[in-house]
Amino acid sequence: MGESNRSDDRAALDRLTARIGDRRLEARFLAGRAERDLRQIRFAMLLGGFLNLGFAVLDSLVITENLAPALTIRIVWAVPVTAIGYAASHLAYFEARLDALVWIVMLTATLLFAALNAVSNTPDVYLSGFVIVLFFLQLLLPMSFPTTLAVGVSCTMVFAVIITLIREIPIGHLLTIYSQFLATLVAGTFAVYLINGFRRLEFLAGERVGQQRKQYFDLLTRILPSSIVARMEGGEAEIADDVPDAAVLFADIVAFTETAARHPPGVVIAALNALFKRFDELVSRHDLEKIKTIGDAYMVAGGVPEPRRSHTHAIAELALDMLQAAAALPGPDDEPLRVRIGIHAGPLIAGVIGESRFGYDLWGDTVNLASRMQSHAEPDRTQVSEAVCRELADAFELEPRGPIEVKGKGEVNAWYLTGRKH
Repeated sequence: MGESNRSDDRAALDRLTARIGDRRLEARFLAGRAERDLRQIRFAMLLGGFLNLGFAVLDSLVITENLAPALTIRIVWAVPVTAIGYAASHLAYFEARLDALVWIVMLTATLLFAALNAVSNTPDVYLSGFVIVLFFLQLLLPMSFPTTLAVGVSCTMVFAVIITLIREIPIGHLLTIYSQFLATLVAGTFAVYLINGFRRLEFLAGERVGQQRKQYFDLLTRILPSSIVARMEGGEAEIADDVPDAAVLFADIVAFTETAARHPPGVVIAALNALFKRFDELVSRHDLEKIKTIGDAYMVAGGVPEPRRSHTHAIAELALDMLQAAAALPGPDDEPLRVRIGIHAGPLIAGVIGESRFGYDLWGDTVNLASRMQSHAEPDRTQVSEAVCRELADAFELEPRGPIEVKGKGEVNAWYLTGRKH
């Protein structure tokens, strides 16, 4: 798989230019490197300026005639050119046109080296110096392969023509010089081609990893709450929260097991999926958290994993909407689905369990009583505990049911949630 991905990445590059064939990806690559490339170009200009001053000292040792003109070129001309180029790199106009700026600076440097060659009594020194200029261009200045090739060829041609015009150089010596220039240009340009390709391959590999991470994250957020996923990615190996107050809702389809036995699996799954998809939309609308489905039961919580205001009111709103949604959807028998709902609120424990198939779940007496409220409710109704009734009394219509027998609890007072107060 890894070798296949690398082959795909190499195929995505234009073999002639070493650029990415997809223009959007190429633009994103360039945008991602823009700041880094700008810093590198500025560093190269400063380095070139300091090297020029260092070579000015060597000039005094090498040049025995016309030293003053040579130092004039080095200091009076080259230093300001470098300073102007460095300053221009901070202008917005040239920040968007760095290739053009580098081209101007390199051509100017070529002319200055040609001038040094003209005034020097040891021109071979400055011929080798121009080779340094070419390497400087190709290895230190981060330009695209086509631009590097164009700048390198143009600078070499300009320098080669100028030295031919200003000096009488034997043909054998001239061919040697030109072959050195050509070798330097070919070797350096090939190196730039490889560097450009490797940088883009690295970018494409990073893009692929980013897409895989996004797919992984999207999959996790379909299984776990996004805040829990963020905590896991942050390095939390064990997630277990003591929640002081949360509301829990269970919804169950009445007699669904018997109904399912009378129909093909495809019909049963389609009806269940249609209902739960609608429930998912309602949960999202009310900013609540779907915990899980168990068979034909649906579990929702409010106030977890992140606390929120009025989570019990939001759960009540959801319950009313869920009953309406179920009544509007036909079941396998083409009759409206009938749902019973139970709600309780209180403290609980929340956390992630499992490794190969982990899930976010809730535990505690609050969860158990919410489940009992659902299982003891009448069809098409929402039954709530006394704790929930107290929280909802100001905004919702509640009908007393009286005490019901709950396993492990004895008699518990219950109410039916019938609607919103107007």
